[in-house]
Amino acid sequence: MQELLERISLRELRLLLLGVGAVITVAIIAGVVIPKAKALKVATGEVHILEAAAIDGAELDRHLQQQYEILDELKYRLHGDMADLPVRQVEAYIIGRLQRISWSNDVELVSVEPATGERVQIFQEILFNVQLSGQYDDLYRWLWDARSELGFVVVKEYGLSRQDNEDEAPLLVADLSLASYRAVE
Repeated sequence: MQELLERISLRELRLLLLGVGAVITVAIIAGVVIPKAKALKVATGEVHILEAAAIDGAELDRHLQQQYEILDELKYRLHGDMADLPVRQVEAYIIGRLQRISWSNDVELVSVEPATGERVQIFQEILFNVQLSGQYDDLYRWLWDARSELGFVVVKEYGLSRQDNEDEAPLLVADLSLASYRAVE
């Protein structure tokens, strides 16, 4: 080895050391710096994705809140004030409203019979067989008031017959079948 070093000139020795240094530098760059640079690039990209997700998350929360408000509004339109009541309380609520509507229109609420109707897609039908007694104009106003106060209740069947033989202002009997629909959970 000593002999080999003596044969190499100073210039060749410098070039050899420079070559070895270059190989070591390339090895360090290839083994350490390049993977760290790639990891930094990936991490930077992930940070940008997370920042965008945070902005989109806030937007998503706002959008979800709007959808919940729309859902609550539709629930109110379908069920009115009784949206969160159990079925038995729904029956009492509707019967109470029917009685109040009857009193305000000079109509006698003869009977109300709650019944379970059929299932329509995801909804369970709750029926109310109602019998009213009153004059034509009073029954007409009763129907309009029932529609405005109980807009979520549908008149499924309607029958009208005379109770007396008066020609001027006959007393009529109305047989109604009202239906309310609740989502089955």
